[in-house]
Amino acid sequence: MACVAAVVLAEVYLASTGGPKWNLPFYNRLYPYVMFRPTENLTYISSETFEMSHHTEPVHYYSNADALRVSAADYALPKEKPPAQLRFAVLGGSAVEVATNFEATLPGSLKTVLLKEHPGYDIEVINGGIQSSISRQAVLHFLFTISDYHPDVVVLYDGQNDLGLPLMYDGRSNYPYNFQTMQEAWDVYRSEHQASLFQVMLDRSYLYAALRARMGSDETATTTNTVAKAMGRGPYAKAAEDILNDPDYVKEYVSSYLANWRQIIKLSTYYEYQPVFVLQATGGVDRDYSIAALKAGYFGEDEPAAHWVDAFIALYDEAGRQMEEMRAEHPDVIFLNLSDFLQPSKEHFWDGVHVYDEVNLKLAARIYEEMQGMVESRLSSVPKQTEAATIP
Repeated sequence: MACVAAVVLAEVYLASTGGPKWNLPFYNRLYPYVMFRPTENLTYISSETFEMSHHTEPVHYYSNADALRVSAADYALPKEKPPAQLRFAVLGGSAVEVATNFEATLPGSLKTVLLKEHPGYDIEVINGGIQSSISRQAVLHFLFTISDYHPDVVVLYDGQNDLGLPLMYDGRSNYPYNFQTMQEAWDVYRSEHQASLFQVMLDRSYLYAALRARMGSDETATTTNTVAKAMGRGPYAKAAEDILNDPDYVKEYVSSYLANWRQIIKLSTYYEYQPVFVLQATGGVDRDYSIAALKAGYFGEDEPAAHWVDAFIALYDEAGRQMEEMRAEHPDVIFLNLSDFLQPSKEHFWDGVHVYDEVNLKLAARIYEEMQGMVESRLSSVPKQTEAATIP
């Protein structure tokens, strides 16, 4: 009895002090269709500073009832667009959603540029970014959330997640970043319900897990974390050499990725918005910068780091080539390739993927430059706010 009591007490203690064995590495919450999205009605102010602001400012993060990042907890973003408002929505991954505050994000910076270039007009820019999402999820996010806000212009800013996906997590096209972890979680759930009662008790035992870890046999780390450390050694990831030696795979993979852009174009006819596509700026195509970073952080040697970067560049180059074909097919759609826009990368990126806060303003200015004619045309039929107030 004393032994049983000791085991029970050990289980209670470890359960209360230890974290869950399967902690999914999400920044978002699970959500139907898009798989995940940020938390609704969230107010978060960090107690620390981060590299994106050069460690000068804490993070201020607010979201509305639809989990869209906004500038303040009480910021009014009605779904019904005011009649005199020109409304933009920017879709993408963390490069869209993340910055120290809303104003420093890419959508917030775009709003700053638009209001500066067109003072007196009512212009809104919606942040539709979701961390770790890919373009297939952006299409669904538009359909199930963003479309309710009736944007006049939809900007899709992506590339890094879609084109880095086969090297880091999953070589199958249009599988979300965290899909592999979801599969593993499901396998654990399923195996627990198929296993014997004794095996289930062992699997759920904190004491047993602690003993396994002490003996060096703990295998509870997720494959996603392993893949992130090994950069392309997961069961669904493709080796860089395989990508470099298979140009047909590169073409087919990129075609599957850009099929989501084509869906955004098709949807624009029904939802009556102007689509704008921006191939995301990335430090990954800066060969010297990326090889040095990957060598230091993951590979330890020049050759495997160089192969990884060359494979990533091959995917990005093919995306740029197919993007030009799409431009010829859709002359009324705006396409902008910013893949190597921010060079040298060391001055603009704090991790090769995400830019410093102030750099988003540079990106926004370049995107506006490409959209300027379209924006001016749309604003020509929209009264300024001061003029709108005098209309009976």
